[in-house]
Amino acid sequence: MNKVLLVGCGHMGTALVESWLNLKTYSFTVVDPFNYKKLKNKFNNKKIKILNNAPQQKEIKKFDIIIFAVKPQSADRVLSEYKDFEFKKNSIISSIIAGKKIIFFKKRLKYANQFVRIMPNMPALIRNGISCFVSTNNLSIKNKKTINYLFLKVGKTVWLKNESQIDKATAVSGSGPGYVYALINSFEKAAQKLGFSKKQSRDLVLTTILGSIYLMLEKKKEPHKLEKLIAVKGGTTEAGIKYLKNNNIDKIIYKTYMSAYKRAKILGKKN
Repeated sequence: MNKVLLVGCGHMGTALVESWLNLKTYSFTVVDPFNYKKLKNKFNNKKIKILNNAPQQKEIKKFDIIIFAVKPQSADRVLSEYKDFEFKKNSIISSIIAGKKIIFFKKRLKYANQFVRIMPNMPALIRNGISCFVSTNNLSIKNKKTINYLFLKVGKTVWLKNESQIDKATAVSGSGPGYVYALINSFEKAAQKLGFSKKQSRDLVLTTILGSIYLMLEKKKEPHKLEKLIAVKGGTTEAGIKYLKNNNIDKIIYKTYMSAYKRAKILGKKN
């Protein structure tokens, strides 16, 4: 039985716990003083232990996996409660705290050994996200498989070669859903300017986007090939795509990524 301690249980933490409820070879304990009553009610009779304070030393040594999932501004204070604990041998110390590097945890948890930094994205809330991982070199194969298995329950997983890639992944997949929503908003506004109602615009835009993605996945074709199938010479699609390309859509997307990447690097320096 793998024993998991989740420290902090906001929206993402709750999504993780909900996806893990039916795992028979795992047991879960959640620590969250701010959401204690809410979590008690939500997970009542679901074999999850809810605490409003950090466990004692004798309890900490029982956990195979500890996942820190608090807000970045609370990380220093929360970790101070665990700084003198001796953890179970070969336990995994992991974090989904945005912007906090592995060195942040190494400095504060002197008796910990194997560290994993994880960056899930928002669609993990509906078990359709993607989580990026980076770890210390001493992470065992067994532990890698164990933590990977847990996060496969909320979507796909990607293991990165080094921690510098996390900032880049933040720009692409971490922040990515935000860009998508911004684009959807722009598409809907444009459709409304063409005379469609708000509801019609929502239906037209979302169904078009979803259908296009499903088609690409089902046909297993590259996007540029599907683009060519639709953009008939002299047609309406070609006219629209020409406008996008003439206005450097590739450059705009790249600069969007770079802006987020640079910001992630700045935030990471505060460790």
